Amino acid sequence: MSDEEDEESCLETSDSSEDDEDSEAETAHRGMGFLEATTMQRGVQTETAVFAKWENHTRGIASKMMASMGYREGMGLGVSGQGIVDPIPVKVLPPKQSLDHAIQLNKIEESGGNRGKKRSRGGKRNREKKHAAAVEAAKDDEQPESDVFSFINEQLAGPNGANDVAVKRRISSVVERGCTKKEDRRSLVAHYEKVTELRNKVEKLEEMVNRNRNDKVVFEAASRKLDDTRKALADAKAAHASASNAITSKEKEKRWLKF
Repeated sequence: MSDEEDEESCLETSDSSEDDEDSEAETAHRGMGFLEATTMQRGVQTETAVFAKWENHTRGIASKMMASMGYREGMGLGVSGQGIVDPIPVKVLPPKQSLDHAIQLNKIEESGGNRGKKRSRGGKRNREKKHAAAVEAAKDDEQPESDVFSFINEQLAGPNGANDVAVKRRISSVVERGCTKKEDRRSLVAHYEKVTELRNKVEKLEEMVNRNRNDKVVFEAASRKLDDTRKALADAKAAHASASNAITSKEKEKRWLKF
């Protein structure tokens, strides 16, 4: 019995070795086709849309590694597929814009509003302008605008001596507004340029007068022109000083109204 059992075991071993050799021969004969089939079964896919719908442009090394590890469409990340299914979306924002602009765009998209609407960034200067405009509007509401016609109407229609204080205040406000209405930084620069021009002209005329002392006709004409130019220079300096004072007082008033 032992000899028969040994023979049967030897036959089985030879049969199994022959089967292994046949399978290896078949595998070697199939070559890359068999390997491609096995990789397809593991998850590697040639069609991007079939592999993952979120691959819109190209397939990178990451997707190939995921496929080689057994990833399939609709699966989540992780060992048991419990992770996220779709990747985190990336949105390209316009250049040179702040995060506030991005948040505003997201709010507009969520609410379904107009996407082309732009948000003003504002700034300290814009806030100051808005505040000054609001103060001026409130001031105009409290004190109606005074002019010559309203003053005449009040004088003709109002009672005698009843509103003397209010009338005086309105007269002074009309005078102040008439003096400082057009005085700003540009006018101040214009006054300064005028003063500089007249000063240079005075210097040239003084040189002309000193140079032509022996010539009576030229000397007298240059002297008269020098006197006129000096008067014009004095007037220009006075106008420049008045404009500077008006602008300074106006800026101080704005600061007080602001605080």
